Amino acid sequence: MKLANKSMMKNLTTPSAVIIASLLVTRFTALAQEDRPTPNIHASEAGTHGSDASGPAAFDLKVTNYAPGSDTIRLKGSTHIAFGPGTQEIITDLDNNRFVFRDSPNVPFKVSPLPVLGQHSVVYNPADKLYYANDTDNHRIISFADLSSDTITAQTGKIAGVALKRPHDIVLDPASGWIYAINPESEHVFRFTAIGENESAISVPLQGYSRALTFTDGRLFAIGSARGRIVEIVDWEKPTFKIYDSFDPTGKNGPAGSWTRTGLVLNDVEFFNGFWYATSYFTESYAAGTDFDENKFIRFRTLDDIVIGNWTDLSALVPSGVTPYYLTAKAGSLYLATFKHGASESEDFILQFTPLQEDRGNQECNLLPGGTGARPHVSLDLSVPPISVFPSNKTCQSTAKTGEEIPGSRSISVPTVN
Repeated sequence: MKLANKSMMKNLTTPSAVIIASLLVTRFTALAQEDRPTPNIHASEAGTHGSDASGPAAFDLKVTNYAPGSDTIRLKGSTHIAFGPGTQEIITDLDNNRFVFRDSPNVPFKVSPLPVLGQHSVVYNPADKLYYANDTDNHRIISFADLSSDTITAQTGKIAGVALKRPHDIVLDPASGWIYAINPESEHVFRFTAIGENESAISVPLQGYSRALTFTDGRLFAIGSARGRIVEIVDWEKPTFKIYDSFDPTGKNGPAGSWTRTGLVLNDVEFFNGFWYATSYFTESYAAGTDFDENKFIRFRTLDDIVIGNWTDLSALVPSGVTPYYLTAKAGSLYLATFKHGASESEDFILQFTPLQEDRGNQECNLLPGGTGARPHVSLDLSVPPISVFPSNKTCQSTAKTGEEIPGSRSISVPTVN
């Protein structure tokens, strides 16, 4: 979601759960009638099986339970991690209506006294040394100078005359100083340099509930959750867009669901180390008896790949029943905020993904349907309770044409989600 510009955080000195997954996957056609999911395998059963040496290519990620780790702080509804000045880290703890922060990875978290309600994310602007946050359920954007204080520098309930209604996500273009925010239902994206300064708003064709913005490599994207749509905002002054609709064999929309019930319900999309990574709002309560883990965390090489359904399912790297939310890329790592939707008590966490080796070109598998693949090899650091892993990784490829609309589209009515 947000590309941080500071140097890489030091590794935690306390024990953390580590999964090292060397994944070999099999290509298949993602048409509903042809989808035959790979059987789940427990980590203890996973091993290296025979493969076609001319087809599969390995990719390696170290996956760490980064925060809270051994810290005594407990998160409930963690939606985002941000990086402030120096080595500061900030976690959005939504269901506890607070931010927690630490000055470096090897010191304890502190609780910010800032008065917020259902907030989703925060960004630090080094130009004015202020933090900007969406205070979602107070329907406002706030700025503040100090996480250890309850003082709000400025706040607003509207931008460029448009009322804020549960604003989600906030990102910064560090080169220009523009700050961007999004209304999830009105399809408005906002731009400003400070609260009350240089404000403007545009309507973006997102087709339904929308949760995120991504700024990467000088390009701004709005993420349409309900439609599974990525919209590149090509020109702000003359609103011009490039639209990427994810492949969806269901033809149905909704702000939450499962792969076979709604298609992708994008929470966020982020570019990291040669791949686009995407998360979806899939949960047991909205899956209506279908698989709520399949395709909740995927990656792909190009935005055109998500249109034709050419992606790899990485959902095995996130525990079953846990929802992956906002992504943050920082130097050599990708961070993922997670939570368990609807849990009365939850100990949520931030995952860190770090490549084990240099990117080696296209590492996605290229086997024909029915070809021989290899099971993921998973090794666990058992010095602390490990993250459960149930690999079911596969690369999808559909026969849909780029930009082709799926006929018979209809909406699914579900209760409000984050």
